Amino acid sequence: MRKGWRASWIAGALLAGLCAGSALAEAAPELPVENFAHLPVMADVDMSPDGSHVAFLAPVNGRQHLVVRKLPLTPGEKPAVIGPSDAEIVGFDWISNERLLVRILTTEKMNTSDGRKPLRFTRTVSMSRDLKDMKVLLSRAPDNGYFLQHTPILQFIDDENVLAAYPTEDGPWPGVVKLNVISGSFTRVRRPVRNVIAFIPDPTGEIRIAETYNDRALESRYLRRVAGGDFELMMKNKVMEDDGGFGILGFDASGQNLFVVSRHEGDLSAIYRYDLASDQMGEKVASDPRFDVSSAVVQRGAVVAFAWLDDLPRRQWVDPAVQKLQDALDKAVPDSREIVMDVADGGNLVLVASYSLSAPTTYRLFNRRTKEFSIFGDTYPGIPQESVSPRKPVTYKATDGTDIPGYLVLPVGVEGKNLPFIIMPHGGPFSRDDGTFDVMAQFLANRGYGVLQPNFRGSTGYGYAFNQAGERQWGGLMQDDVTDAAKWAVAQGYADPNRMCILGWSYGGYAALMAAVKTPDLFKCAVATAPVANLERLYDEVKSSGFGNITRGLYFGDNSDALKPISPYHQADKIKVPVLLVHGDLDYQASVAHGRDMRRALERAGKQVEYVEIKGMDHAPLVTEHMKIVMQAWEKFLKTHLGK
Repeated sequence: MRKGWRASWIAGALLAGLCAGSALAEAAPELPVENFAHLPVMADVDMSPDGSHVAFLAPVNGRQHLVVRKLPLTPGEKPAVIGPSDAEIVGFDWISNERLLVRILTTEKMNTSDGRKPLRFTRTVSMSRDLKDMKVLLSRAPDNGYFLQHTPILQFIDDENVLAAYPTEDGPWPGVVKLNVISGSFTRVRRPVRNVIAFIPDPTGEIRIAETYNDRALESRYLRRVAGGDFELMMKNKVMEDDGGFGILGFDASGQNLFVVSRHEGDLSAIYRYDLASDQMGEKVASDPRFDVSSAVVQRGAVVAFAWLDDLPRRQWVDPAVQKLQDALDKAVPDSREIVMDVADGGNLVLVASYSLSAPTTYRLFNRRTKEFSIFGDTYPGIPQESVSPRKPVTYKATDGTDIPGYLVLPVGVEGKNLPFIIMPHGGPFSRDDGTFDVMAQFLANRGYGVLQPNFRGSTGYGYAFNQAGERQWGGLMQDDVTDAAKWAVAQGYADPNRMCILGWSYGGYAALMAAVKTPDLFKCAVATAPVANLERLYDEVKSSGFGNITRGLYFGDNSDALKPISPYHQADKIKVPVLLVHGDLDYQASVAHGRDMRRALERAGKQVEYVEIKGMDHAPLVTEHMKIVMQAWEKFLKTHLGK
């Protein structure tokens, strides 16, 4: 629970003005690493349709558990809790007031081109609300040769049945089945069709849209179902060309219109109605003057809200009554962004997430009958408010004059000048950092380091041109933007140029290694966690996937010979600074072979390298102990090479 105003909601607070706390003069105490490595105390909070119960993910002994609590909250009441055995709980959905669908990540040996190897995939399990009765759904043997993801639920038909996309023995393309979540029985609704990667049903459960992708032709198509049950072409996109960014988000409640995302009116994506009868683009319904608006919240087959990010999450509801409440919440609490996440009990019970540049996410319940707020829970209660470093949105100039956005995090209570400093590029690379609470940046700031997280070109959310500028720029323009972030931090006086390190995860780890290659005198050390290190290896890894051409096209182009100069593995001899490598041995996204390759390359070149391999860890930690190992390795390494 946040200190100050965040812990003192009272009846009628919706209309009350609240005062921000005063600035702190003293440096924040150094907190135990466990306070940051701990999984969020609650995540994926969601109410049952009638608002009688709320479910969420919570760590117990460092591993994610599913918790179900009765509403209203009663002191001393014992919630229903279920934890993992040899798997990890990663998500859930309510199908009815009495039952949930739970996604479980597991590891089993599967046949691959390299032999029989342990691979990660998810299964879906149906559970009663008390978490006692459960049924594994659509179970398949792990030796089918496919890398299984979770069972995609396309539509909730009623309290017992759903439509689910299901890859069958016919090949990797998904078919559609009607699935009973209580008995586990299912019947086929549509057979798989080659190159069809997705089906979109309307709110009645009728499949009206199909999406195809042909990797050889680098072409995607949307097909709509017409009279007689046949599909006809609706929209065709050439993926590596400027295709206007057209994408279907889902149906409106009537089932007569679609909501689609497009940028046919400019560089930024916006959301429009699309009239199926006339096959015409309709009115614009959601947009932002500075950011892409490109996603939707879908409930029971109908789009109910549009969602996007500026510095913090935004949500625009289709229902004017819910939007009115959303607007009132935003006005009532000026120091945070209050987002309606869910509405139940006929609209009388509202789940609210509170986002801020200066605090972890907090969940609250608002009772519209009594006009009362109550705090449901805090995501990081082990990090007191006085130890939280605000995230400051900044913009700096790249060498070519382009404005590059980012987020600056400085230690609490110290003058933000001449600090030991961390440049922390994000993963992806086609993603972005935002202003919501970042526990890794907070950990580094709590240890006395300034942190700058640049949204280099290629980052998403800032329009097509900014994103497209990062295509085929591994080690190129994207890397130069990271370099310019470090130079800006020094020029502004935030960073001590003699005590600056670069630290990243996934693509950010690649960027850290390439920084040590391209600018060997700019940083004093480099930390790469779960990095891509050898682009030739990555090229081969994506070659056999169903999306190999588009992946290679976006990342590398068609010339594999050009990969060595932009692969840290092949440039290890140019690195002058100490390097820390951290990798999980079950990483499915950037295989542990990248970390092992890089370690050997650095050792052969006689460079200073430390290597930490974490048994059982995926691309990102799913248990507290793994994150603790990562942070402890960072802390020791940075203290050795930058001091405090």
